[in-house]
Amino acid sequence: MRKKHLLFLVFFICCCGIIQAQQIEVKNSSIHNLYNYVVEIPIEKLNLKEANYVIVTNKGQELPLEVVADINGNQKAIFPVDFFPAHTTLTFTIKKGFANNYPKRTYAELAHKIGGKFENKKYVGDFSWVKTNYLRVPDGFTDHAYYIKYEGPGWESDKVAFRFYLDWRNGIDVFAKKTPQIVLPFVGVDGYESYHSMAVWGMDNMKVGNTLGLGSIASWDGNKAVRVEKRDSVICLIPTDGKIRSQVFTTYYGWETNGTKCNLQSLISIDAGSRASRMELKADKNIDNIATGIIKDNNAELIIPKQTSGEWSYMATFGKQSLNNDMMGLAVFYKTKQLVKITEDNLNHVIILKPLNGQVEYYFMPTWELDWEQVKDKAAFEKCIDEVLNRLNNPVSYIIHP
Repeated sequence: MRKKHLLFLVFFICCCGIIQAQQIEVKNSSIHNLYNYVVEIPIEKLNLKEANYVIVTNKGQELPLEVVADINGNQKAIFPVDFFPAHTTLTFTIKKGFANNYPKRTYAELAHKIGGKFENKKYVGDFSWVKTNYLRVPDGFTDHAYYIKYEGPGWESDKVAFRFYLDWRNGIDVFAKKTPQIVLPFVGVDGYESYHSMAVWGMDNMKVGNTLGLGSIASWDGNKAVRVEKRDSVICLIPTDGKIRSQVFTTYYGWETNGTKCNLQSLISIDAGSRASRMELKADKNIDNIATGIIKDNNAELIIPKQTSGEWSYMATFGKQSLNNDMMGLAVFYKTKQLVKITEDNLNHVIILKPLNGQVEYYFMPTWELDWEQVKDKAAFEKCIDEVLNRLNNPVSYIIHP
């Protein structure tokens, strides 16, 4: 009799555990299939305690559940859905554990030398690399100081990698990848030149110079886009280096722009399976002329949609514009309601955006004909654009069952 009671008690506890496990129904109500979608749920809506959790699909696959924050500090639980068919509801279960078999698909780092010293604004002497993931940029720091690995922070997904210059240039550059593997830990450790040549993993395939490169932060002075060049000091850090999202957070203190001096925060995020990086900007003073854009190239066609019906739209270029003389696509996605105008200067195609409550958000995306998922022609590039627009313009909905 006791044995029966014990078995019943174990069965009851197990059933209660199943009943109490949180389930999430996620619905794609749109007519579009969604690819490489990352579901975001405010953390306060989930009953998560101090533990590690995974998301389990109805087929038993375990996916990582990560907690990240936006530029305002709002925490969100995120998990990946590689393919989400149109008009479909998917059910997921949260449980404690580790998604050990799920690969790391994003990465971010900030590394610099130690063991040497600065002489005439160059870092010299014996040195070692250290990945601090935090740096207050030294006063008077300038370009080609041979101090920061590939001159700034880097971030990547399994599709593409990026960096930006953590000096007065503050331009965003692209590392194109011929492999889905994480590559940035091996890039730039031997200097600033090797990654401009083709390697097994890919190469730096954009010449930024004095331009906006792709998606760089700027302001519009009435005639041209001016990058975040004049500032009192800069602090950069890596707040998130996850399997499905990695981020770079930068604060520019005392940015001087068109007669206004403000503090500007930037949060760049990249998700697993995505070619596009998300830029969130937040200023502590009213800046009505935030700008970004794409480098001009005589070999590239400018692409602007004739009409915009969704919350998000884009500007893009496509043509033989890579450093390796290959077909390359570049796109910036912006919120339609924040658009002031699309214009140009001598170096750039420019998008001017009006902040909402001091904030601006946009995405930037490159493609390359030698990507491991190759994008060789304009039609393939426009398909990549449509996939990003579908994700942005058709957010999924969810119901949480306790």
